[in-house]
Amino acid sequence: MRILNIGFKNPNEFIDKLAQIWLTNHASDIHITPWKDKTLIKFRIGWELRPTYSFSNELYSKFINAMKVRSWMDISEHNHIQDWKIFMDLGINWKKVWVNLRVSSLPVVHWENIVMRILLSESEYLNLNSLWFSENNVNLLKEVEDLNEWLVLVSWWTWSWKTTTIYSLLNEFDKNKIWIFTLEDPIEYQVDWYIQSQINTVRWSWDSSHSYTFEEWLIGILRQDPDIIMIWELRREEEAKTCFEAANTWHLVFWTIHSNNAVSVITRIRQFWIESYLIASWLKYIISQKINKTVCPSCRVKKTLNKSELPVKFQKYINSTTVDVYEANISWCSKCTNGFSWIALIWEVIKIDDRLYEMLLSNTWETELKEYLFENWFTPYYIDAFNKSLKWMIDYKEAFELEY
Repeated sequence: MRILNIGFKNPNEFIDKLAQIWLTNHASDIHITPWKDKTLIKFRIGWELRPTYSFSNELYSKFINAMKVRSWMDISEHNHIQDWKIFMDLGINWKKVWVNLRVSSLPVVHWENIVMRILLSESEYLNLNSLWFSENNVNLLKEVEDLNEWLVLVSWWTWSWKTTTIYSLLNEFDKNKIWIFTLEDPIEYQVDWYIQSQINTVRWSWDSSHSYTFEEWLIGILRQDPDIIMIWELRREEEAKTCFEAANTWHLVFWTIHSNNAVSVITRIRQFWIESYLIASWLKYIISQKINKTVCPSCRVKKTLNKSELPVKFQKYINSTTVDVYEANISWCSKCTNGFSWIALIWEVIKIDDRLYEMLLSNTWETELKEYLFENWFTPYYIDAFNKSLKWMIDYKEAFELEY
């Protein structure tokens, strides 16, 4: 792949230009990596990292200083991890859109590595209808807005749009009737009618006197009479127990967690030494998501498959003898990259019913939980992906490759 060597005079204008290139190419992340003799710019497009531009290390010094100033980082600090964000107005679909540019700085051998993720902050992009939930999963989630207690977990890897999903769920609630408090690091979307809190742990020597633990922040929020609490990723036993205690005091709690799939979230919670009766009593929903590439709508290829050609695990979900699916065009076109154009989310949703409650209460193994779900209403990742192939969004071969 050809890498174009570029230059710039104004680093702030260059930052705006990078964000605009992101919008044009539907990239999810921008990586700025200094090497010994140059600095490389990579865009993550369709889940693939693609080297695109380079510029001199002399310009990199100007770039990183401008980036730190705009994202409220310490410009004199080069030996510690820093992260914050930039807000800017950019043109998308012939209108101005408020964009949140999340910035992370990591010390490396040659200066600092910068990664930027762009989030669309407009409320129209933060709703369930824009997240490609299947009809089955939408029906399972209908009762979320009627809950006034319980715990809702959203899982998958770091930077997989978990926070976007939670904010879309929160937007289903009536803002005139409830208080929504968030506890995040960093605050990725700013919403006027949320009460949003930034976790402030020790980052540099000068701010240690203003540092608070997660537990201290959550206790402070509980004293503010919240109806709903949205909590940023938890990784420690004490934090998890505090979350369950919050759900146990007549609050609806949304919490993001790392796990490979929806069922394994149960195992992940148990690793925090949460008692089985607490899990059964207060866990109501598990929402797990993955990011997948979408085929280009301009050059996609339609293909008809016989039911017998499908892997066995797909066949029981298909009622007809043939199905029309889509795949990426290997020749692609001017409007896409290698036959793919954007990203789509695929989902697994578990609603804790009476039978699952009993199984969780008795500390049932993950294998047995999986057997019950697959025999009933549960839709695994690979089926959600295959259904999206029937609707042209995902290459059917990628759905075939998914494992549970």
